[in-house]
Amino acid sequence: METITVVTTQDEDTYLSHCLEYDIASQGSTRKEAIDNIQEAVSLFLEFASPAEVRARLDRRGRIDKLSLNRA
Repeated sequence: METITVVTTQDEDTYLSHCLEYDIASQGSTRKEAIDNIQEAVSLFLEFASPAEVRARLDRRGRIDKLSLNRA
């Protein structure tokens, strides 16, 4: 089992989900639907993409860093 990072945001009446590892996006009318849809989209990608495409997407992913800010 693989764990992926998904960021979900709300835009008007739509929820948008983005998988950071594979740069895949999906949407839904609820947060749960958006998450279910991104899970299905990533699963289908991993099932049908070539190993080279999977590696290429993983190689070009960015890093997530947490930074501390001093606020006035």
